[in-house]
Amino acid sequence: MREFQMAFITSAEVKRWMQVLSVMEQERRFTIGELSERLAISQRTLIKDIQAFKNYFGTSIELRSNYSGYYFEERNRRDYQEKKEQLLENEVLFEIVGNVFWGKDFTVADLAHQHSYAESTLRRFLLRIRPVLADYELTLAFNPVNFLGEEANIRKFFFDFYYSSEQTPYTIRPPEDLHTLVLNELSGKLGKYELGTGITISAFYYQLYIAMVRVHQNHFMSLPEWVKVSIYQEKDFQLLYSLQERIKDEYEIYLSKEEFAWIHLSIISKRTIHRVDQEQTFNQRFNRWKDLQFIVSDYLSDPFFEQWDTDTLEPFMTSFFISRLMNEAVSPVLNKELEEIHWMVKKSDKQIYEAHKQFLLKHAQVLSFSAQYFEDIVVSFTAYMNLLFHYYQPVKKVLFLLEGDYLVVQSIRMQARVLLGEYHKLLFMPLQELTPEHLNDAHVDLIVTNYRPYLLDYALDTDCVLMGSIPTAQDWARVKHQLNPLIEHETF
Repeated sequence: MREFQMAFITSAEVKRWMQVLSVMEQERRFTIGELSERLAISQRTLIKDIQAFKNYFGTSIELRSNYSGYYFEERNRRDYQEKKEQLLENEVLFEIVGNVFWGKDFTVADLAHQHSYAESTLRRFLLRIRPVLADYELTLAFNPVNFLGEEANIRKFFFDFYYSSEQTPYTIRPPEDLHTLVLNELSGKLGKYELGTGITISAFYYQLYIAMVRVHQNHFMSLPEWVKVSIYQEKDFQLLYSLQERIKDEYEIYLSKEEFAWIHLSIISKRTIHRVDQEQTFNQRFNRWKDLQFIVSDYLSDPFFEQWDTDTLEPFMTSFFISRLMNEAVSPVLNKELEEIHWMVKKSDKQIYEAHKQFLLKHAQVLSFSAQYFEDIVVSFTAYMNLLFHYYQPVKKVLFLLEGDYLVVQSIRMQARVLLGEYHKLLFMPLQELTPEHLNDAHVDLIVTNYRPYLLDYALDTDCVLMGSIPTAQDWARVKHQLNPLIEHETF
């Protein structure tokens, strides 16, 4: 379960279970001591909870222990997830968020009576979610219960709560007929975009549906004039805007041109990593920050990137900064990332994260991001660059010198093709070419061998990695790191 959802759980036991399960899902292998220290839960309570998990989840999970600790696995993910959802069936705060989403005006007294709580108890529950709302620059009203703040921030909260978070019995989803309406109206027009986007299909429908519900309740977006003018000129925007009449006819909801501009912004602000032409177009049309070129050039001037295609990296980096600055112009909250994204990025490579933090601080005057969401920018920048580091790493020639059982050797070759073949050129030297002259004339960037005598028999000038006779995951990680030091762990 997402960390910020935890604040909406009123049952202490259910909240503790969700916290424990979240860590178990992430780590898979753990000890009671580690779990106790991380979650500040007594070891005695954890032992009782683990037994309770076995009884409650049954055959949907595997939870066994040995001398080194515990091992957790989801054996039937669908059943496991359904049972997890059922734990939240009586959680009143999730239902109250739904009331706010639908615009139902209930006072605390109304809700207390409806759910058989003392008014003071329900008020105490509601106060727990104030810090979460504050993260979105929202405040909590009690009579009626409502969220107050900028409209963009409210929509961002609902998007994170219902789309970006785990499914619960109270999750609200866009109606299926909305998907049908869009497909029917735009049939034959989809797929050819000037700007493109990294947004997923369901995320788009959530953005559209949240806008529809909010507008139906007379809550409207207001965008900076330059953002509207820029978006109105977009060919892709005109395609989206053509849905206006159909939505009005089918749902009796009139989305203004500015509302469609807001939806379009939520689409194009999610940039991609595979279409340099679209990033160049995006930059040409939306770049109001001319100093970005200097910032990107400063980053890519590091000697490390001498072998990289920096002309390709440059437009991607520029479009990332433009998209975040456009979000900043509408509302800084739009750049907020969930806690789990922070955790993944920092776990992947804390050193690169810290380097990016210092780099962005160095250029803070030009970038001028909100201090409250600066860490979120660092996280998203690190995650985005991590994708570029994988996708556009220089192609290198890797020579494999393998010995051992013929089946093992062929297995290593297959693993090499699967793990490295997409990005690098792999060479497997025939026996007749295995001479010092051929080895040093092969013009390779890295030699990988599982046979130590080769390192002793040949005076190799090229960098080498010695693997085990049967390579482990750590061996392959060493090879990958040698080829690209920016890749420490597989995160995304």
